[in-house]
Amino acid sequence: MSGDDDLTGTDPAPASPAASRGRWAYLLLPALGVLTLVFLLPMINLGAKSFHLSVGAGREAAEYTLRNYVAFFSDSLYWELLGWTSVLGALVTLCTLALALPLSYFLARTRSRWRSVFLLLVVAPMLISVVIRNLGWLPILGEHGLVNWLLLSAGAVRDPVHLINNLLGVMIGLVHALLPFMILTLTAVIQRIAPELEEASVSLGARPIATFWRIVLPLALPGIVAGCLLVFSLSISAYTTPALMGGGRVIVMATYIQQQVSTLLDYAKGATVSMILLVWVSALSIVALRFGKSGAET
Repeated sequence: MSGDDDLTGTDPAPASPAASRGRWAYLLLPALGVLTLVFLLPMINLGAKSFHLSVGAGREAAEYTLRNYVAFFSDSLYWELLGWTSVLGALVTLCTLALALPLSYFLARTRSRWRSVFLLLVVAPMLISVVIRNLGWLPILGEHGLVNWLLLSAGAVRDPVHLINNLLGVMIGLVHALLPFMILTLTAVIQRIAPELEEASVSLGARPIATFWRIVLPLALPGIVAGCLLVFSLSISAYTTPALMGGGRVIVMATYIQQQVSTLLDYAKGATVSMILLVWVSALSIVALRFGKSGAET
């Protein structure tokens, strides 16, 4: 190749990683603008309202104060509300974990050609509207629904069992909605555990159940904790399922906020409870992400 060719035919220098990231940042600006307009600014406005006292329906005083937060943490009613919300979240998390563990282990270890179909069935509830998903439970769990018809036909009960419009109905709806999150989280964690460890345990005389409890569970513990925190945070912040499956009889923090804002027009009190719930859920989400990251590194 001649010298002229070397001078005129050289390839342009590749773009630096910083320049590439800069171009991607410009592409993300519209999305960031929409998120700021739709989510961030309303949250800032809601947080500002929590520092004002309510002086009437839909009205707040001009001065800033912390009295709303002091009233929340000094009133036994709010502690009871916080307790019931936590109990609901804990029960949903335990039920979800008990159902997800065997399913996740199967999905992580199976070599069946139907594995993709099984995964599709797991995520299928996430593709359906939460309202339609909850309404679909009504003809199944109602007093004249399928479950009560089967129980009455078999003679197991004499009167219809109340499966909706109570805490049990809310739990069923939340477990159904949040089970995919737990399954996907645990499946990803168990897949990173080397199957050779289980094979070595079995070859040394351990039973499969003992191998699962002594090998798989300890190694999957960070992922289990992350999945539990994720499901717990989603369950305590859920509104649609408690509102529909609870029939207005199950009051948790999300439904209480709706009552204060939509029914009583007490925006200050509703904003205060919203901010406390937001901080609580955000803290749990950060802890879940840290546990998930530690599980990925092990």
